[in-house]
Amino acid sequence: MRRTALLPSRTRFARDKARWFIAASTVALIPWAAVLWNTLPSTAQVRNWSAAWVGLDLFLAAGCALTTGLLRRNDSRARLVASAVGGITMIDMWFDLVTADPGAPFAQSLLSAVGETALIAACMHVALTPDRAATPPPMRRINF
Repeated sequence: MRRTALLPSRTRFARDKARWFIAASTVALIPWAAVLWNTLPSTAQVRNWSAAWVGLDLFLAAGCALTTGLLRRNDSRARLVASAVGGITMIDMWFDLVTADPGAPFAQSLLSAVGETALIAACMHVALTPDRAATPPPMRRINF
């Protein structure tokens, strides 16, 4: 028996809609990437460049702190947060590498990529390894 057969019909419907939207997005993003490749300039002048990078790194630090706290509490939600942190770290590493100037800045990006790869691996380990001892978040009683 498939697992989806155990879900309520509304949940199955929502999951099916999400699955088809994600599949359609996959198909649409390939030609969109080709359009961007052919139309975007190779260089750009941007405002708030440093604020964007500092904000991203602070966001990653907050995600790492939240993942650590949830792991310390043996909370199963750590897997979700770790998955997000790993994905965002991968994006951070990609942009670090492709936007770095040649020479020392690129070497620095490569060195940073070593640490970022280790963080991605740790996050993916947490996200993909089921922890049978993890406890789901407690249900809260609401009194009216």
